[in-house]
Amino acid sequence: MKVLAFLAAAYVALLTPDVATAGMLAQAQQYNGLHEVKNNKRLRTALGINPARTPWCGHFMGLIARKAGRTPPQSFGIARSWLRFGAPVKLSYARPGDIIVVRTGRSYHVGIISALSKSTAKVIGGNQSGRVTVSQFTRGQVVAVRR
Repeated sequence: MKVLAFLAAAYVALLTPDVATAGMLAQAQQYNGLHEVKNNKRLRTALGINPARTPWCGHFMGLIARKAGRTPPQSFGIARSWLRFGAPVKLSYARPGDIIVVRTGRSYHVGIISALSKSTAKVIGGNQSGRVTVSQFTRGQVVAVRR
């Protein structure tokens, strides 16, 4: 009986991150195309802030994490706070659904990997050109990948 309990726990521990990250990607895709001005009322209600006045990539990720049954970092509205979310993953092992933190100049941005190539990461996130959309970042901009 103890062996079965151990195997069940191992199974859940190994599969839970995959299910959770896939769930986050699916949740984010449901908001794809929403614009911070054109869809302000819907985004304001969902995020709890006015996205036309506040940097909102971290707020969007907080919304998505909660909808996927995960607990966002305490300061989820700040993109850098996502450096402590979940478990670290080497970029070479990253996959769609993983959380990615990138550096853009002196600022940070957080989103969810939707696709990877040898040189770029396609990321779905909020506050990308004022909307929820997929944007492309170079692998050199990647600061962290979390699962």
